[in-house]
Amino acid sequence: MSSSRKVLGGRLDGLLLMLLLMLLGAVLFTFGGDKGELQQLGALPEPESYALAPQLAPRVSDPKADAPLRFVMYNVQNYFVKGERQRSRYVCRAKSVASRNAVAEVLSSARPDVVGLIEIGGKRALADLRQRLATLGLDYPYYRVLDRQGDDRALAILSKYPLLADNSKAQYGIYGQKRRKLLRGILDVTIGLPDGRAYRVVGAHLKSQVSDNKAASDSLRGQEARTFAMYLQRSMREHPMQPLLLFGDWNDSPSAPTLAVLGQGLSKDAAMRRLISMDSRGEEWTHYYRRGHRYLIYDQIYVNKALSARLGSARAVIDVPVSSQASDHRAVYCELL
Repeated sequence: MSSSRKVLGGRLDGLLLMLLLMLLGAVLFTFGGDKGELQQLGALPEPESYALAPQLAPRVSDPKADAPLRFVMYNVQNYFVKGERQRSRYVCRAKSVASRNAVAEVLSSARPDVVGLIEIGGKRALADLRQRLATLGLDYPYYRVLDRQGDDRALAILSKYPLLADNSKAQYGIYGQKRRKLLRGILDVTIGLPDGRAYRVVGAHLKSQVSDNKAASDSLRGQEARTFAMYLQRSMREHPMQPLLLFGDWNDSPSAPTLAVLGQGLSKDAAMRRLISMDSRGEEWTHYYRRGHRYLIYDQIYVNKALSARLGSARAVIDVPVSSQASDHRAVYCELL
């Protein structure tokens, strides 16, 4: 009888152990995806272990109401994850876990208050990045992802502060085109700080130069740039005193004729100032084009007159070592007062 009880007890213990393992597996699946991704995510060092690049001004905990707001823009190069709703006919491969961790590391090195993202896959991809940033001590409870049918690369915003307004346009016609729309739309949100400051942030991603017909792609990119200039002129006429920041991957150099319309504006009151940012070696390039072995200045931030007078002195191209693992672009940051 004693032997039977031992056998029965052993079976019960085994059953309980199996149930506990199944429960643990369910919890891990719910909060982090597959086991491999959880192990990678958990292996990231604590935020304090990240060394800032020499040009990155350290964040100082400042209780003052007028503490600078740090903005980072970053093209995260096809940040796709499994399960995202496919919006184009192209097959999108999930970005590797190591590369997604590297993206989070780059952002963690700058400790931004607001992040403008380019080439994020969509809602699932943004949730994935927010989770990785939270592991590094960066929480962004306010966010907006602008995805549209026809392209799997989206624009998005992450913010520590509330979004007071969302005027984003997923469907927006291109100047000079009858039916064609901006491929990534116009991201347009207003962010409000507890001290009453508010900033309007507009995001863009123009047509790439990768095309069989360079003249046609250049012409389309010029039309897209003019479309944004017209949009900004209308916005600034309606709200002339509102600080406005424009970020984008323009797929063209600052001196290109296609972008001249952004700096000059369509009227004097709609002119925009391009911020010049450099890395720790004094280099401005933000995109490495591997096929052509070229270093290009594609990622640029513009500010209107109202915001130009409220810029902090800290701005840079982020060149932490892990950048090359994260994206073929480098992040750019500035501070707003």
